[in-house]
Amino acid sequence: MATGTDKELQELREEFNQLKDELSGIGKTVRQLAHTATDEGRDRLRSAAEHSRQQARETWSAFEHEVEERPMTSIAVALGIGFILGKLLDR
Repeated sequence: MATGTDKELQELREEFNQLKDELSGIGKTVRQLAHTATDEGRDRLRSAAEHSRQQARETWSAFEHEVEERPMTSIAVALGIGFILGKLLDR
């Protein structure tokens, strides 16, 4: 009887060790996936930030060009916006 129990106990130990190894492998895989997802997210964020900076530069450049091309119109628009904001904030 003791040998049968010993054999079952040994089998349980082996199964437990296999399960432990599998869980360790799963943990490593999850860590790698999380690291990869973090890297991809960081890269996308950097790309979006660079795109936004470039878009802002282009918009500012177009604004400067428009002011240089039509200075009187730009002054009139600025005065109009200032007047409207002044009226809105006066309330």
